[in-house]
Amino acid sequence: MLAWDSIMQDPAKTRSYKAARGKGGFVRSSWKELNQLIAAANVWTIKHYGPDRVAGFSPIPAMSMVSYAAGTRYLSLIGGTCLSFYDWYCDLPPPRR
Repeated sequence: MLAWDSIMQDPAKTRSYKAARGKGGFVRSSWKELNQLIAAANVWTIKHYGPDRVAGFSPIPAMSMVSYAAGTRYLSLIGGTCLSFYDWYCDLPPPRR
């Protein structure tokens, strides 16, 4: 958390990592490192902007109920915003009047 905070609070560091986006050059990381980075980014965002600023999208339940439930549960526990399949694709028919 402190490492992520130091990056986000220093404009030069923030500019540096944002400028590198989209250039490719993947860095090999372990699942443990990635989970720590994602957790730190989520905690930092929640502390600075509130939990509703963390939004997530889970696949439709018909594809994988476990994936859908895990993503939705995580977002619900941290107070995040759950985006649904229908929010994303907007393919529900209009309501009857």
